Amino acid sequence: MIREVLKTLIGPFILLLCFGLTGIAATPLRASSDDLCETPLPPVSEGPGSLKDSFVNVGTLRVHYVEGGAGQTVVLIHGNAGGVEDFEFGTINDLTRRYRVIAIDRPGHGASDRPDKMATPVEDQADLLHETLTTLGVKRPILVGHSWGAAVALAYVLKYPNDASAMVLLAPAAYADKDDPASFFLRGVAKLFPVGELLPLLGHSIISKSLLRKELERAFYPSKVPEKYFKVASDSWLGKKQIKAYYDDETGLNAGLNKIQDQYSSITIPTVILTGDEDKVVSAKENAYRLHKVIRHSRLIQLRHTGHQIPETRPESIYYALRLLPPSGVRP
Repeated sequence: MIREVLKTLIGPFILLLCFGLTGIAATPLRASSDDLCETPLPPVSEGPGSLKDSFVNVGTLRVHYVEGGAGQTVVLIHGNAGGVEDFEFGTINDLTRRYRVIAIDRPGHGASDRPDKMATPVEDQADLLHETLTTLGVKRPILVGHSWGAAVALAYVLKYPNDASAMVLLAPAAYADKDDPASFFLRGVAKLFPVGELLPLLGHSIISKSLLRKELERAFYPSKVPEKYFKVASDSWLGKKQIKAYYDDETGLNAGLNKIQDQYSSITIPTVILTGDEDKVVSAKENAYRLHKVIRHSRLIQLRHTGHQIPETRPESIYYALRLLPPSGVRP
């Protein structure tokens, strides 16, 4: 999400180094956008507000998570950048009325530790998520992944096909960006300079709140950025550890997706894909729609007047996406 901020800032920095649902629309399998229909959704009442804030030791790492509710386990995986707070703007309250919900800070984000090196961030994080859930005694959960987190969910299901019962993917980053100049820029700079080490040293000094707000406005468009969310992001995203985690994840995403994207057709668990019709961060056409075509029995839902930040702006849609899934253990 803050990729454009870094692209804007790194260029001059390197030169210095060098030279001194109003409605919800659902499609049947392989339906075109012309077949989408709008059906107003009733509001979802708030669930129990009590959440347990905890850490679990996985090897030498401490993994932070929050947990609440009872029932079938739903695991929430945030995007890049982000944290468990992304799901605390309605999603967790909506889901805990029916499910046991676990939201996890990905490695290096929020309060979770990160290994010194992650050779392949997407697959390594899927492995760490599997270890974390095994340690917690969670068996065959429903995985809900947003954006970068959807890539982790996909890698998890491909590597551990019997250890998840279903997926809900929100604005998924599923395919490598071939023509994204920002990603190309960041990867190229990473090869030439230790920017991943230098950026954390600068943190707040180069990434201003005004720049962060600009990127959040792009992610939330056409909705407004909640001031409470902006405060959470500005307080928790710009620490040294978090910036390095964001940078490493961003520069490693394409390589990770290139390794798994040709395997999606082997996924057989029930899958619901949510995408906003006004997403300015991840192309729905190049990700959600392509993914829907290759995952058999998947269902694609396009949210009207919705951008990238589905967990914060359309939390009720996640609840209803879960309700579309068959009972636990039943495969299509």
